[in-house]
Amino acid sequence: MIFGNPLQPIYDAFVVANDCFKVAVRAAKGQETHLLGRTQFFGATSTEAETAVLDASNQASDLVILALFATFERWVIEHLQGASGLIAGGYPVDYSASLANKFEKAVERWRVEEVLDLFKVEVDQQLIMQAKQIKKYRDWIAHRNPQKALPPKATPEVTFDVLSDLIEQIRTTHAPSPLAASA
Repeated sequence: MIFGNPLQPIYDAFVVANDCFKVAVRAAKGQETHLLGRTQFFGATSTEAETAVLDASNQASDLVILALFATFERWVIEHLQGASGLIAGGYPVDYSASLANKFEKAVERWRVEEVLDLFKVEVDQQLIMQAKQIKKYRDWIAHRNPQKALPPKATPEVTFDVLSDLIEQIRTTHAPSPLAASA
């Protein structure tokens, strides 16, 4: 587990939701009426209940991918904005401060694919490629443009693993070295 992973609470909620879906199907199959009261499953056939739960599970999977990627994107933007201090420390001082301010504001509008390319020399390029594929699927989920073909489907598990690994690699490569800190 990655300490302080901003994606962890989202993924944990997804795992709990999936367990709830399994329990709902089991209750509906067994016609556990005491569990099904005041739900849409009361009086439904097990096939109807399974179909409803499968549809909800698929929707939840797509929504968690959307949430995971949005959270990852925000984390990367904030990470880059934190780097504005490096720019501000340059010379000449006034120019560097203005440049840092401009950088900090502009990074909000950068395309995430371009932002990911900034890390190509430091992190696993395969992970960056996978993150870009996940982004395409995230875009399809968000917009469902019938004019565009469905990109390769991502899963919540793979999305969580890829984006978590990227966060960890970025943190590791951007941590100040002990030698630089002691200088």
